[in-house]
Order: sequence, then structure tokens, then C-alpha cells
Amino acid sequence: MRRTGTAWITVALLLSASPRFVAAETSDPRGEYGVTLAVGGEDARAESVFVSMLSHTRGDSRALNNLGNLRLLRGETGVALAFYDRALRGDSLDAGIHLNRATALMMIGDEARARQSFAIGLRLAGSLERAQALMGLPPEKQPTDRAARKTVIDTEQLRAMLQKAASAVPKDSVSSGQTAKADAAGKQPSAWRSAGARSSDGSEAPQLLYWKH
Repeated sequence: MRRTGTAWITVALLLSASPRFVAAETSDPRGEYGVTLAVGGEDARAESVFVSMLSHTRGDSRALNNLGNLRLLRGETGVALAFYDRALRGDSLDAGIHLNRATALMMIGDEARARQSFAIGLRLAGSLERAQALMGLPPEKQPTDRAARKTVIDTEQLRAMLQKAASAVPKDSVSSGQTAKADAAGKQPSAWRSAGARSSDGSEAPQLLYWKH
């Protein structure tokens, strides 16, 4: 479904807003609802929810990250990166946002910057296993439903990039990164997992991203 001109203008204004003003995030049930819509394939409705969140709380990193995911799944990688960069201004210690950004860079073939972002995400996540869980990657040995293998994101490439980054990150650095994240946020980062949820085109790509809520 095409975006309306008004929605485009709203997002453009919110993205171009001064990075110095980021309103404090509070509990907002719209975030959870928007994620449910997104992983269920109702991306147009999900987008409306996230834009609504931004109109109420400018700089909300949850809405910005999740809008980035929707754009990435549509193949609009440049716009997705803009959303992730803006989201990181509000929450630079969120491992999942860094991992989403790395995935977008991987998809456009910018391997050097992708490796750097994956490394940051891994340090903040605390371990390769935790990073994979944030991204919704299934266990490596888990059988794959061949009928559901079509994805916007290459699962094996994503797994390989994470493993490569993990091998290059010192273990002490990974541990201290997780401690810093836990101290800053007071809790572990969380990932949205929804068994069986697929996008409207039949792919499982929404599960290969971190949804912030």
C-alpha cells in the first residue's frame, strides 16, 4: 500500500528534527500493538501506529527503529538507515538497533561498516547467542520449512556476519558491553518473537529483525 503525501511529510519533518531534543520514552501500548501488526504482515497499519507515536513523542527510538524495519523490509534501505541513525541518537546503548543498522548495511554491500555495527551490537548484547536471539535467528541446526524460505534478508549471510564479528570481538569487551547496557537501561534488551508470524508476501523476514517495544 502506498503512503499518503501527508504521512511522507510527517516522517520527513520528524526525521529532520533537531537531534538535541529527544523526549523521554514512556510506556505506550501503541508500540506493542504496532509490532504485533508489523510481524503479522499489516505493515501499513503498523506504520501509521509508529508515526502516531512520533507525533506524540518526538525522537522515540522505539518508533524510529520499527519504522526503519518496515522500510528495510520494503527494500528502502537508505531510508531504513536514516531511521536507525535517528533511533540511535535516542538510545545509543540498544544492541538491537545497532544490529538492525548492521543488517541494512550488509544488504547494500557495505561490508566494512556492517562489520563495525555488528561488532558494536555484539558487545552491547553480551554474546553471540544473545545477539542472534535479538535478531530472531533460529538455532543453526533447526530444520527450515522450505515453503517459507523466501526472505528479504539472507538468513545464512546474517548468521555468518554475526559469527565473523563475534570472532573479532575480544571476550572481555563483549562482557563489559553487556554490563554497560544493563547498567544504563536497568534491564536486558528484549526481542519480539512471534512463532508463525509472516509478512504479507509470505516471507519470514520480520522475524529476522529486532523490534523495539
